[in-house]
Amino acid sequence: MTDLIAASQNLEPLRRLVDEEIERAMVNHGALADTLRQVLSATAAHTGAECMYVRTYGEDLTLSDFLAGGRAPLAHHAEAIAAILAATESTESPPTALSRNHQTLIVRPIDVAGQWFGATGLVFERALAEEECAAAQTILEAVIEVLDNHLYSIWAARERHTVMLRLGDALRHRVLRDGIGDAVRVLAAAVPIERLLIVYVAEENATRTLQVKLFEGDKLVLDTLGSSDGSHGPMRQMAIDFLEGKSREILGILGLSTDQEEVLINGVTNSVVVGKIAFASKHGALNMHNRELIAGFAGFIRQRIVDFNKEWRNLASSFREETVARLLQSADYEKTYLAPREETVGILYVDISGFTRLSEQVLKEPSAVAHFVESWSEDAVNLVWEHGGVFDKMVGDCIIALFGPPFYEESPGERLAAALRCAIDIRAMTNAFPRRVRFSHLAAEGVAVSTGVHLAPLFVGTFGRDRNFTGFSSGMNNTARLQGCAARDEILVMDDAIAALPERHGFVFGERRTAQVKNVKDPLAFRPVVVANR
Repeated sequence: MTDLIAASQNLEPLRRLVDEEIERAMVNHGALADTLRQVLSATAAHTGAECMYVRTYGEDLTLSDFLAGGRAPLAHHAEAIAAILAATESTESPPTALSRNHQTLIVRPIDVAGQWFGATGLVFERALAEEECAAAQTILEAVIEVLDNHLYSIWAARERHTVMLRLGDALRHRVLRDGIGDAVRVLAAAVPIERLLIVYVAEENATRTLQVKLFEGDKLVLDTLGSSDGSHGPMRQMAIDFLEGKSREILGILGLSTDQEEVLINGVTNSVVVGKIAFASKHGALNMHNRELIAGFAGFIRQRIVDFNKEWRNLASSFREETVARLLQSADYEKTYLAPREETVGILYVDISGFTRLSEQVLKEPSAVAHFVESWSEDAVNLVWEHGGVFDKMVGDCIIALFGPPFYEESPGERLAAALRCAIDIRAMTNAFPRRVRFSHLAAEGVAVSTGVHLAPLFVGTFGRDRNFTGFSSGMNNTARLQGCAARDEILVMDDAIAALPERHGFVFGERRTAQVKNVKDPLAFRPVVVANR
């Protein structure tokens, strides 16, 4: 019995040596090259081979060559290495012995978790008998069985790192929709995803802003962001139920009823739930490596949605939902739509009539005053948004709104008409306030507003450290003065603005009046609205 056959029957010392080298590398975070140098040298010595060769993935995920055991450099064995590689092109390539000139090559592919991870071979500088070839193959198989898990762990760790970097880069995209799409493409290239569902809220704790995205592979096939026609209403409701843990019906509807996994996305503050992810794999259950990639993907998506929510909340303080969604679909929306510019804008000032007397004689308690103003202003701002306006600010009990920004798609006359319709609806809402149970104590006094409406050039956009959206011009100041001229429940419009209204606007105005106001050189000329176009 030759030494080679005897060595194949006593593999425990070799296995133990390989185990120890791998363990040492893991503890000391050693490089793959150092680990393989020891393993290859020991294996060559154990078998009496001239050298042992391995081609596999290094820490940088590129194929690298490793050779140890012999005195000759890698280039000296170029022909033998070429023969080894030619015989181990895929996982289907069987372990084999190759005879060439005076050499015998014992070769096999490296197969880790069903994937081709490279090739290996023992180089003997003599012809081996058939029994010796079988013995050498046994030894090589034993070494690779111990080594391949370590190779896989290096590859998997590096791939996770690479995928995480690519996900991070993808989600830096200013537009969340595009960033998510890019990130899903990165994930789908690494994980066998069949379907991926992302449900998230565009504003924390506000399911009315919930969005749904469905991907098939890396293709976006359903997206509710930016749709305002109501066509996705049922889908959104199912998504809300899914997000709140009430129902999983949406998973069945979208083909995720089997083999799905969910990843909860938590907000930073108070563990607020801002979304969920559900996915279905092409090949059944996913391995731990793929699950870790999906968990990393979910983490990046969570943080991007949290950042998106902050941006949404900032814009939503001025603009209605549809406008915010449209702005956030443009990567340069701040420069394109919000940068200060001169535009002709519809201006609305609405103030609660007799607010001081109402506060002191009827509401009395500070908490009651605050509750009334909070409720009234919320409804008034919602009406501003309903009519396509922008909420500028609230000064005391006066609401200021602009019509036209940020897209300026309507004519100046249509902007003025929208401001007038909004003023009429705010007045009607205010008059009806005492009918609410919580404010029935206001019925005797009633609640009314005084309103000024104008159409004027403004320098309008985001200003200041807080990036507030507002406008500046004498037209804003004059509208404020005009509102001060309005009597209880009166809507006054600047006389020179009325001519800009579109034909058949439907409004009827009263007699022209004038008033000299503080800090304005010429008297204001205006008319009251007497017939409203609702």
